[in-house]
Amino acid sequence: MLSPQPLNLKINHVGRVRCEPGWHLGRSWAKALKDHDLWFVWEGRGRMRLSSGEITLRPGVCLWMRPGRRYEATQDPQARLGVNFIHFSGLECSQTLPLSALLPPFEVHRTRQVEFVDTLMRRIIELGEEPEATAAGSSLMYGLLMELTREHATALTEASGTEQRHRDMVLQAAALIRESPAMTCPVGELARNAGYSVDHFSRIFLKTIGVRPQDYIINAKIERARQLLGESDLTIGNIAEVVGFQDIFYFSRQFKLKTGATPTEFRRGLRSG
Repeated sequence: MLSPQPLNLKINHVGRVRCEPGWHLGRSWAKALKDHDLWFVWEGRGRMRLSSGEITLRPGVCLWMRPGRRYEATQDPQARLGVNFIHFSGLECSQTLPLSALLPPFEVHRTRQVEFVDTLMRRIIELGEEPEATAAGSSLMYGLLMELTREHATALTEASGTEQRHRDMVLQAAALIRESPAMTCPVGELARNAGYSVDHFSRIFLKTIGVRPQDYIINAKIERARQLLGESDLTIGNIAEVVGFQDIFYFSRQFKLKTGATPTEFRRGLRSG
C-alpha cells in the first residue's frame, strides 16, 4: 500500500505516444523493467498479458507496472493505442525501503476520471522536460497515485455487462472528441450512432465523465484553440473555423467564458511573457 506519508518520488522517464502500426510490447521489455511505470490508455484498443491473466486495453485503463511481473501487449491495428507513461522510483521519506520493493495498491484500474487523469499526466510529462520543475512533477505524481489508489479502493463492485458497455461507449466517444474536436458530430448524431436517445446518451455521458456531452465538446474545442493560439500564426477567425466554430463571435464568447480572456487577450498574454 502507499504510505500516508509523502513518498520522495523520482521521475525517470515520461512520454505520450500513439503506438505505431505493428507495435507490440514484447517479453523482453518487462524483463528489463527496473522501476515502476504508470500507464494510462487514452485511445485505442488492445490486449495485455499479465502474470495474473489477460486484460483488454481501452480508454481509461491504468496500469501500475512493477519489476518482476509479466507485461506483454498487442493492439488492434484498426484502433491503435494512445498511451501516457511515467517511469518513477524513489524512497519513502521515513524509511529506507526502495519504492521498487513496495507492493502497489493495484496493478490494473479502470478510472472514471478519464479527463482528470489524462490532463494531470500530460502536465507531469510537460514538467519532465523542465529540469527545475522536478519537485513539482514529483508532487503531482504522488497526488495522482494517491487519487487513483483512493478511487480504486472505493470503487463499487464490478459493473454489470450492460453498465460496462455504456461506459465503454462513452469513453470511446470522449476519446474521439478529445482527439478531433472539430470533426465531432452533434450530440444527437453521437447518440444515434451509439443506439441511444439523446437524453439517455447524455445521462450516461454525465455519469461516466462528469460533464454533459455538449460541454465536453466545447471544452475540447476551446482547449485545442488555446494550443493553436500559442503554437500557430493562424488568425482568430481561422482558429475558430478549424476547431469547429462557424461563428467567430460565439467562439470568442465561449473562449472568454472558459478561460477568462478573449482569444486576442490570451494570445497577447502568451507572447508578452
